[in-house]
Amino acid sequence: MLVVPLSGTLPEELQRLLSRYEGARLRIIEIPVVKDIFDYFNSEKWIRVVAVIKSGDGVVMIKKPMSFLDNDGRPRPAMGGQWLLAGGKPEVGESYEEAVAREIKEETGLEVEVERLLGVYVFRFKHQGMTVDAILVAFSTKAVGGTLNPGKEIQEARIFRKLSRNDLLYVPDWWLGFQEEILEDAGFKLAE
Repeated sequence: MLVVPLSGTLPEELQRLLSRYEGARLRIIEIPVVKDIFDYFNSEKWIRVVAVIKSGDGVVMIKKPMSFLDNDGRPRPAMGGQWLLAGGKPEVGESYEEAVAREIKEETGLEVEVERLLGVYVFRFKHQGMTVDAILVAFSTKAVGGTLNPGKEIQEARIFRKLSRNDLLYVPDWWLGFQEEILEDAGFKLAE
């Protein structure tokens, strides 16, 4: 992964978010991609929230099916079959903290308290001289209520006391790398 300076400006609400949390970092990762991936991220303003969910002495991860139906009943591919951090898309008018708490409740059944912002990751996708940014806002959270129960778009939700790189294995490598980095930033070391 290549970390490059941010060209242009980070959206103002993300600048404010970063300034509210001491120790949160901004990472810009430049990634060459094929046209299909570029087009997917270029189709909308792509900002998502994810969380490391601490529960007891473990961390909650989710597994999505290979595809699912979206709210309009259309099949939608998912990053299925692999363990992922829970999260999703903020709704209009929602703070990032509210969005991550709502997404975790929907995907895992758990109520969480946001402990801190781990960082804002800007994935700068490049294809044939064009660039599009996808932004991921990562939080550390703690389960404070609810019952672990996978939501309708989730195949499985589980508490891991040990988690290895093989559990997170997903191609392309940048996806694996950022999940590992976020987990470690939250204090959860991967097992060998």
